[in-house]
Amino acid sequence: MAKLTSDVLRSYLADMPAGHIFDLPYAQFGGLFPPGEPDPFARAALRAFANECGCDLIQIVAEERYELRKRT
Repeated sequence: MAKLTSDVLRSYLADMPAGHIFDLPYAQFGGLFPPGEPDPFARAALRAFANECGCDLIQIVAEERYELRKRT
């Protein structure tokens, strides 16, 4: 499997239809925004990235993942 980069994710999110969700596990989050969980600066960077891409960010703590949901 190819490594997920911010450019690849940005491209995928740009092409994603409104209302669709991209699941971002904590492990991938840490690779994109080191050091990942539980760093508040990494979370802030992810939140800004999601907003730039037109997505809402939802953290699912129990499943150790984030959802990037494309705004309608």
